[in-house]
Amino acid sequence: MEKKTILVLCGAGFATSTVGAKMAEDVCKEIGVKGNVQKRPATQGKTAIKQLKPDAILLMAKLTLDFGDIPVVNGIPLITGREKDKVKQELIHALTK
Repeated sequence: MEKKTILVLCGAGFATSTVGAKMAEDVCKEIGVKGNVQKRPATQGKTAIKQLKPDAILLMAKLTLDFGDIPVVNGIPLITGREKDKVKQELIHALTK
């Protein structure tokens, strides 16, 4: 089974990242890959990217880090519940391209 690493970055690494991590895990199951979902606060973003080499990043906060060529999905709408399907489709696209 193919494995994908998703880095979920948020302000503090607690509540909002948990929402994003759940979405990422569900997406991995849906597309049939083994998900390695890692939550980190934004302050650990650069280090986490270097260590984990994620296949995609799900942002649960507004960040201006340089993510290079790693696909980035804005997960902030998950907090409000609006456009949840759009976020899901963008994450699926990021993991399957």
